[in-house]
Amino acid sequence: MVIKRFWTRLSNYDVTAVFIALAYSALLMHFSLVKFECFRYTSLDLGIFTQSLAGFLHGSPLFNTVERQLYGVPNHLAVHFQPVLVLLVPVFAVFPTPKTLLVLQTLALGLSVLLAYVLARELLPPWEALAVTVLYAFNSSLVGINLFEFHPVSLAVPLFFLSAYFLIENRWRAFYATSFLLLLTKEDAFLGVTSLSLWWAFRDEISLESARKNRPLLLLAALSLLYGAVVIKLVIPALGKGYLYEGLYTRPEFGRRKLLYFLLFNLSLGLLPLFRSKNALLLTLPWLENLLASRPSQTTFGFHYPYMTLPLSVIGAVFALRELDLRRVLPFLLSVGLLASLATMPVELNQPEKPLPLVYPSVLEPIPGRKAVEPVIEFLSNSNLSVYTQPAFYPALATKPDVYVYPAGVEPDAVLVNVKTYRGRLYLERLQKMVNVKYRLVYSRDGVRLYVREGLNVSVFGLVPPGS
Repeated sequence: MVIKRFWTRLSNYDVTAVFIALAYSALLMHFSLVKFECFRYTSLDLGIFTQSLAGFLHGSPLFNTVERQLYGVPNHLAVHFQPVLVLLVPVFAVFPTPKTLLVLQTLALGLSVLLAYVLARELLPPWEALAVTVLYAFNSSLVGINLFEFHPVSLAVPLFFLSAYFLIENRWRAFYATSFLLLLTKEDAFLGVTSLSLWWAFRDEISLESARKNRPLLLLAALSLLYGAVVIKLVIPALGKGYLYEGLYTRPEFGRRKLLYFLLFNLSLGLLPLFRSKNALLLTLPWLENLLASRPSQTTFGFHYPYMTLPLSVIGAVFALRELDLRRVLPFLLSVGLLASLATMPVELNQPEKPLPLVYPSVLEPIPGRKAVEPVIEFLSNSNLSVYTQPAFYPALATKPDVYVYPAGVEPDAVLVNVKTYRGRLYLERLQKMVNVKYRLVYSRDGVRLYVREGLNVSVFGLVPPGS
């Protein structure tokens, strides 16, 4: 009865927004799991975070072999300071699989769709709030965050909407608590917290009077900046070997490519964030982080880097609609936004022959030898063998503590590659050049090969023998 009474209080707009959030979550969860089953998570991050969380179960919290071999660091916090990962340990301990991270990521981003509507509904007429929700739910950058591996920053996206909601409701304790959680998602999240604080402190005007009236917010902005400086300059170097990403900003450039990305990103939101000049306080710092970086992926659709610019831009869009009379042009802006997102949507059912400009797609087509590798993955996952493999198979095996994608300094018990793929051949060649150990072929099917180190008495009962 309680649920029924609650449901009857919802307007048709509210119900539609709930269904949009549920539809987004269902569709993107399907895409994420299909991509995993097709072995298309090949950029190492899903494996890194799976192995880092599995480290809690093996007695080596946040340890992963990739960052250990590449950077010589003891755990992930020496590369990116993301202690929010600890909050995921209880769920991962019950469901220790990469799929858990993909499901949690999608649920967080699906929740952010609903929170975007709740925020907009507080300030806008219902149909305008729903229009913003539609723009956000179908946004190509949101889909990119969802499908490019797993990253803890996906948890920050709903937190930004919660922070803005608590600000407009004057729920200061909740805002400060949410800001604290945001700072734990990544070392650069202080830019978003600082931006939100300054934007709200000077929401009426930039003046000494506003500064005096909003001293707690200015203090939070200052503390966030201090936090970011301490983490980047002191904490991460103390845990590892210095902050690895400072070099991205030694020679900042701003060219036509970045300008085009900036334009397309804002077009995907109907240009609404740009209609309000006061949004500059909200958006400048996060945008500068991406636009000034020398890494092209930070200005490419299909990656996780807009985790601050996207929710903050949606918040800015809501306030633009609130303060400006855009009712007549809103249907046109909504259409432009949806078309821009469709043009930059980072999803491909099949491997494209040529990469799209400014778009890094998530491919949902199975890799060659998908069926042939599944029994090998199961066999290795249940064994105590150390494994060297290519990136496509790393996430599925990353619950093991001794799975490697680099051969330097290791002599793995087993080697799993697919020689029908370029990376499979490359990683096999690397092993042969760098490891002076002989291996015997124990499984070969459809390009998938499993080698076991000579002298090991390993039962591979149930696997198809070579040449069968």
